Amino acid sequence: MPLLGHVVGGAIFGLAARFWQLGIQRRPMTSNLYGHAACVGVFGVAGAWWWNATVYMQRVLEDKEGELRARRKMLQRRGELMLTESEAVDTPAAEA
Repeated sequence: MPLLGHVVGGAIFGLAARFWQLGIQRRPMTSNLYGHAACVGVFGVAGAWWWNATVYMQRVLEDKEGELRARRKMLQRRGELMLTESEAVDTPAAEA
């Protein structure tokens, strides 16, 4: 469902950009309907690309967070990292 929202949002933005372009040029909104379809298609694809980029970046951030948690846990075990109780890795406050 989020993918559909990004695609539809991009398509609506593309249609609005096309209407704005025609308004600036003072041309009728119904002129060259293929231009409308092209704008909707291009911006819809851009919306899908944006959704894929967002999903990828969330996955990268989750992986980095896991690596940082593992590193903190290792350093805490070795005694090289002194954390307050609220910063500790395995406390419920850190997971909330």
